[in-house]
Amino acid sequence: SLNLDYAEGRYGEREKSFMATSSVIVRHRFEGGMIKLNLPYVRARGLSAAGGDRTSDTRQAQEGLGDVVGTLAFSLPDSAGGTMVDVGTKVKWATADRANDLITTGRNDYSLFADGLTPIGPATLHYSLGWTRKGDPAGMDFRNPWYGSIGLSSKLDPKFTLGVIYDYRQPVSIGGAPIREATWYLEGELTERYRLQLYLVSGYADASPDFGAGLTLSARY
Repeated sequence: SLNLDYAEGRYGEREKSFMATSSVIVRHRFEGGMIKLNLPYVRARGLSAAGGDRTSDTRQAQEGLGDVVGTLAFSLPDSAGGTMVDVGTKVKWATADRANDLITTGRNDYSLFADGLTPIGPATLHYSLGWTRKGDPAGMDFRNPWYGSIGLSSKLDPKFTLGVIYDYRQPVSIGGAPIREATWYLEGELTERYRLQLYLVSGYADASPDFGAGLTLSARY
């Protein structure tokens, strides 16, 4: 997959900060699970970044390779009602240049999570719960936050799906802000091989962008 993402917000500051990310995502499914790697390239400008854990002392522009994120998940047996649940772990490796404090914290993060979906008539309920062990940069003592999401999607026709997801994460620092944001998305099959997702993001806390948008184009092999 190729993901293009744009986000802007004040993040508790007087002036806006901006971030554009281009990511190559490689995902391999195997019997009973999935492994995924996300390799991002980031362009950032401002004082702060989404998430509440990356700030700069001076307003500046930064650009470079971001932190690589790896995910390993296993699928639990489906229930009689069609509920499907994946459990797994996610690792953010601090591969970015530590001088780019708008792009990386310079420390690894480790997460455990469970994702599920349940059919409800013509719609599908999506939900997740996770916990992150944050790496602490010099002079920082991050909390290890819980996070989760809940959403609903429905097929417009056999090939296209419309949905919304609300995400929440606890603050990562004392006096910091949580993440609270909603994502509206439309996804569908362009051909048997190619799939496209378009999305808009609206934030409701200082650690979330005021506005975000993006697209993901995926090819199956």
